Amino acid sequence: MTMQIRSIILYHKDGRTRVLPFRLGKLNVITGQSRTGKSAIIDIVDYCLGRSTFNIFEGVNRDIIGWYAVMLRVNESDVFCAKPAPRGNAATQSGAFFKIGSVLEPPGFQELEVNTNDEGLTRQLSAMLGVSPNLSTPGENHTRSPLEATIAHTKYYLFQEQGEIANRAFLFHRQGEQFMPQAIKDTLPYLLGAVPEDRLALMQEERNLRRQLKLFERREREASFVGSSELSQSLQLIDEAKVVGLLPSDLDASSPSKARQHLESAQHWTPSTPDFPPGEKSQLELNMELDRARLEYNELYDALVQARHFQLEGEGFAEAVGEQAERLKAIGIIPHSANRSSTCPLCGSDQLSPSAEELRTSLDGLQRDLENIEEQRPRLLGKLTNLEERVGQARQKVQTLQRQLRLAVGSEDDALAQRDVQAQIARTVGRISLYLESVQEVAPDSSLRNEIAALRARIEAISEQVDEDSVEAAMASLLNRIGRTMTKLADRLELEFRGCPYRLDVTGLTVIADADKPIPMHRMGSGENWLGCHLIALLALHKHFVENKRPVPSFMIIDQPSQVYFPSTAAYKQLDGTKEGLGNLQPNDADISAVGRMFKTLYDLVDELSPRFQIIVTEHANLPESWYQESLVEPPWRDGRALIPKEWLKQ
Repeated sequence: MTMQIRSIILYHKDGRTRVLPFRLGKLNVITGQSRTGKSAIIDIVDYCLGRSTFNIFEGVNRDIIGWYAVMLRVNESDVFCAKPAPRGNAATQSGAFFKIGSVLEPPGFQELEVNTNDEGLTRQLSAMLGVSPNLSTPGENHTRSPLEATIAHTKYYLFQEQGEIANRAFLFHRQGEQFMPQAIKDTLPYLLGAVPEDRLALMQEERNLRRQLKLFERREREASFVGSSELSQSLQLIDEAKVVGLLPSDLDASSPSKARQHLESAQHWTPSTPDFPPGEKSQLELNMELDRARLEYNELYDALVQARHFQLEGEGFAEAVGEQAERLKAIGIIPHSANRSSTCPLCGSDQLSPSAEELRTSLDGLQRDLENIEEQRPRLLGKLTNLEERVGQARQKVQTLQRQLRLAVGSEDDALAQRDVQAQIARTVGRISLYLESVQEVAPDSSLRNEIAALRARIEAISEQVDEDSVEAAMASLLNRIGRTMTKLADRLELEFRGCPYRLDVTGLTVIADADKPIPMHRMGSGENWLGCHLIALLALHKHFVENKRPVPSFMIIDQPSQVYFPSTAAYKQLDGTKEGLGNLQPNDADISAVGRMFKTLYDLVDELSPRFQIIVTEHANLPESWYQESLVEPPWRDGRALIPKEWLKQ
């Protein structure tokens, strides 16, 4: 896997472009005066590779640059990544333009438009690098979330800014920022190759195999579960089925096979619909009919009572009329000639009371009333009889509806009771089904034991590959090899503790020289030692990345590494990038031989790994050696030459 930088492209807001080319698989040096934009190279590349934070220097950059871009060579393809400058005073920008092809030329300004974002850019570049699915999972005693390595986690080893390259406290890019040290520790094992590429897939396979093993072991127990808790559970289910009426109480469950057979038969139970008599009315309908029948009965009964009262009054009247008529019948003994006399026919006295004629008239009237009463009596008796019959029928209807209502209430209660019983049976059947699904019958002579043994062997093999102890052992081995490379590089650079083993301390994220006692980088004196520790650690890591085809971009950018060899910062910054600049220094102004050794070490390592590794260095110094001059990307940045063309600044 290779990813190197072909060029950096700046797009003026008016569409003009500035292309800064680099040679693949070579040492690339940009030298020149101060304030020519050399230190912006790292920020531009970082920004275009998916970092949202805009750290490129303010001023002319924001005023005139519309887009920043890098052209990468990834394996056999060109990849163009560009990002617009943040709008206004914004500090971040996540939109990006991404294009891939076998051979690409920088697109025109009008072609640039956001077609992805930093997350998509990171995902695309990580995939092209060959970053496989990975996950660093913290131990049980840690609360941080699992972390997946991406191209973003390779940048710790790609960049060394001016303030980082000789920092005694921090070895890697951005190591001093919050959470970064832990991110480096979590992802470095994968990037080095201590974690298998398919570790995540192996961990998933292990989880699946363990689930399968658990199922097979349960089946093995079921194959010989006589007298075991499983048989006890099946018998408990059978007893429960008996209680709810699902199974007969006298069945034989003396053996596991019989118990299972009974449970399987019970599993096929289907619920029945509660029986209601066909055409039976509901309680509501019966209650409404009963109300109507009671109303009809009450009306008929009131009519019957009134008729009987009328009959009694009629009979009393007839009796009174009869008595009066009997008393008046005595008038029949009086002659008719005397009817009109005013003298009493009996005593001869004057008649002071009604005349006989009047009495006879009253008697005739009473007799007619009696005749009328007798004529109406049969009709009244008929009406009474009819009312009595209708009242009886209405009473019978009310009683019938009352019986039907009682039956309906009882039927619904029975149906509800039947429904409750079926619900209990259904719950029992559910427990039986769950039990039968979880307990599979296995023949004693099956190959289950062989399958279990094979599963256990595979799980053990995977566990050894993904076990943290195995990762730590692999890390120790890899770090030993990297340490040997660091020691050789320390000898080339003639560091203070050359001849002693150097090693990378992953726990402390520093370099240690094992002299009479371990000496960490921050306890070594002089900036030359600190610079040397940075260089030997990062170069050794990249040598390992390249030789083992690890998914890490195969380039490194270093900003002004030779500054530590100049006791006077002013003397260093006065260098203008010309070959004559170093010659104008006083003997005590710089350790020129150390500067030469450093650059020759970089040149030789790139040549050793060519064309698989690329180093880009921004510098003030310019060495006269031919190999150094061949490494210059452009003429020294002075006299108007710079990252941003002088012509762009005149507007």
